[in-house]
Amino acid sequence: MPPLTLDAAFSGANLLAVCGWLLLIATPRWRAGQVIAGLAVPTLLSVSYFVLISVHWHEARGGFSSLANVAALFTSRPLLLAGWVHYLAFDLLIGAWLLRCSQREYVPHWAMVPVLALTFLFGPIGYLLYRLVATSRDVVSEDRIPRFLARLPAPFRALEWEPRLTAAAIAMTLLIIPTALAYAVDPRLFNGDNVWLKPLKFEISIAIYLFSFALLLPLTGEAFQRSRLGRFTVWPVIALLFFELVYIAWRASRGEASHYNRDGLVAIILYAAMGVAAVLFTAASGILAYGLARKDAAPLPPALRRSLVLGLALTSVLGILSGAVLSAAGGHTVGAPAASAAVVPFFGWSLTAGDLRLAHFLALHAMQNVPAFALLAALLGKAAAPRAIDAFALVYGCVTAAALIAALNARPLLGVG
Repeated sequence: MPPLTLDAAFSGANLLAVCGWLLLIATPRWRAGQVIAGLAVPTLLSVSYFVLISVHWHEARGGFSSLANVAALFTSRPLLLAGWVHYLAFDLLIGAWLLRCSQREYVPHWAMVPVLALTFLFGPIGYLLYRLVATSRDVVSEDRIPRFLARLPAPFRALEWEPRLTAAAIAMTLLIIPTALAYAVDPRLFNGDNVWLKPLKFEISIAIYLFSFALLLPLTGEAFQRSRLGRFTVWPVIALLFFELVYIAWRASRGEASHYNRDGLVAIILYAAMGVAAVLFTAASGILAYGLARKDAAPLPPALRRSLVLGLALTSVLGILSGAVLSAAGGHTVGAPAASAAVVPFFGWSLTAGDLRLAHFLALHAMQNVPAFALLAALLGKAAAPRAIDAFALVYGCVTAAALIAALNARPLLGVG
């Protein structure tokens, strides 16, 4: 029988590990499968590692005292294989442990699928994702939100937060931390901006969007929340928003464009999918407006209800319209800004050419801005507040439309430049 070659051992170790991961993902409740994936396969890989180290460690050149010595250590192919088997064994052990933890903590398995996939591919990143999922769920499930609200002034104590949307919003907020760190340490630029600036901006915007939905959905009636439309505003919206962010962050990590990227069939399909996702989660704000306008919605001051419905409706209609214009335009700007042209800090809106992103930004945040004005309008009294809110919503819509028209005519901001 010919001796086992290193390449054959590499392929065999990979096959064993992949089988273990498939068992973790596809049969999370099958006890025998978990024994195989969490005990038998890691043990076989560990034995293989022991044999490789025992037979070939004497060939080692280098060591662990510096990066250069580690690189020298892995110039030996047998030791390189041993290092790979080491990764396979420990990543699988961590994956099995995370799955057991998720079952004890009642984390749904669908949420564990990306965790396990990332642990298989990138080890610690999968662990970080699990901590993100588990922490977000704990914050919601352990009544920490009610305890926090109890410390606030009286008007805020009655607030109710939809737990799943709140957990997603917290997770999105926590993602800002590693993205900000990547922004700080990664010097790469794309179109003059740090490659991580766009994911950072989207994380902030999506977190605000999710927190808004989490606060507003409980104000609708129970019948609406149980309906198909009401259910659409929870998990589908969460999934669509996270898909959007994952795609943008993936492109950023590669230093590539996320929007208007049509370099190949995969890019075309993913960009189209991102566009469909954007339309759907923006339309969800209109669905939420309908839920708040129904007669069975929670009792609210008429002026506040009016502002919420108008703000959400503006976000839905103008958000989809401005997004469609952005997509059709083939770029963020109309007109050619100079390479060193001035822009609005952080947002990046051009001050020398038409920039379609301003109108889109105003549209998407009408759902927060119109109700915020309603709080000020309440000072005018019950009689005047509704008219003031209507007027503000009309002006807000006109300003958003003006920003869009100005950009299409290659004029910066609202056309005043």
